[in-house]
Amino acid sequence: MSALVALSLTEQQHGTLHGHLFPGDGKEAAAIALCGRRDGLERHRLLVREIHPIPYDVCSLRAPDAIRWPVEWLDPLLDRAAAEGLSVVKFHSHPADYRRFSAVDDQSDTALFPGIHGWVDRPIIHASVVMLQDGTLFGRSVDADGGFAPLHMITCVGDDIRTWHARDPVPSARALRVGRPTPAFGHRMTAECGQLSAAVVGASGTGSIIIEQLARLGFGRLVLADPERAEHKNMNRIVNATWQDAEDGVPKVEIARRAIEAMQLGTKVEIYAGNLVRRDIVEAVAGCDIIFGCVDSAEGRDVLSRISSYYLLPYIDVGVRIGALMDGTIDRIDGVVHYIKPGGSSLYSRQAYRQSQVAADALRRSNPLLYAERQREKYIDGVEEEAPAVISVNMTVAAMAVNEMLARLYLTRNQPNRSFATLRINLAEMEIEAVPEGDPCPLFGPVVGVGDIEPPLNLPELSG
Repeated sequence: MSALVALSLTEQQHGTLHGHLFPGDGKEAAAIALCGRRDGLERHRLLVREIHPIPYDVCSLRAPDAIRWPVEWLDPLLDRAAAEGLSVVKFHSHPADYRRFSAVDDQSDTALFPGIHGWVDRPIIHASVVMLQDGTLFGRSVDADGGFAPLHMITCVGDDIRTWHARDPVPSARALRVGRPTPAFGHRMTAECGQLSAAVVGASGTGSIIIEQLARLGFGRLVLADPERAEHKNMNRIVNATWQDAEDGVPKVEIARRAIEAMQLGTKVEIYAGNLVRRDIVEAVAGCDIIFGCVDSAEGRDVLSRISSYYLLPYIDVGVRIGALMDGTIDRIDGVVHYIKPGGSSLYSRQAYRQSQVAADALRRSNPLLYAERQREKYIDGVEEEAPAVISVNMTVAAMAVNEMLARLYLTRNQPNRSFATLRINLAEMEIEAVPEGDPCPLFGPVVGVGDIEPPLNLPELSG
């Protein structure tokens, strides 16, 4: 069976397209996107990198149901696509709200795309996409012979996460027995979650709880990564772990997989018992639809931020910190949930970590003996505590993270999601602070939609 093909773009790119494709005259318009890719064994994703609107005055025909322009206009873009190995996606509008490809579209794509394949002489995927007035997108890949295959999913990632599927999602037979037929928290949500995949990096305190929630929400596939094994000291905060797991030193990701498979809800699980800074793990995370980061290192957050930008993925980062005085008195109980959209602000621009910390974490990973003399941050500041009883705090913050995802997918808030880029909770004072989205990050902005390159994420450690 041939691999599925998906397409992702940012909300800013979607807005640029909509503004050009619907100028208000009721006639079709068109644009060309140059795209990076994530090439996988079972699914390819086209990643919109640049949008080039086709000028209205270049077109020889613009009608309510047809558009035509000289193919020579494409030559400079095809030269770049050929030189850099980029995919080409044609976007055009259907002002009359015609919700499928027309016979005119078929004729146009059959004539255009064999030439694109010939010019970009590489075995890569190109596609044709239609936008409707309400912003809906649907599309298809077009092969060198002019054959069509539907894009199985198109995702627009921004303050909200919008998805369009080639087929209406159908919940599993087990899922049909529960829930209501409502967009959120019912049959429809369960069915749509079944077509999504999520990566959870970190399967310990908050990570194991997030994994549990995603599996029970019916996610179709979960990619889990964590290098650590179960120990007795963390039995009180890892969901589904047993004393025997600690005795045997079972990898935390294996514990999670065992629990998910025991649910028998149909979720496929892919586990990696290793550090995130590994090529196969980065590629597996990049192949998902959503990222959850439950790591306590600046290096881990930096790598996940890179994946989010390079591969146009929404990224939800989770942190818990309990502060105590020297006598053990609890001073603060803090949790934070960050929502990161590609092309927006980042953990770096929000000052959640510094590059000096990334370098220190890399040293700890690559040369632990050299790093050993440096003090490592503790789960609880100010006291020596290897087995903090924090599962209730972790439960609260992990639930906030999953609800943050649902708010972006299903607009469950009564206020705009843009106002909730960061959520901070102080359980000692029972306060919740929401921080709105900030300015775009200058560090990660230039790599939005770059996709697969060598070395991956421009990190020499990932060369293979």
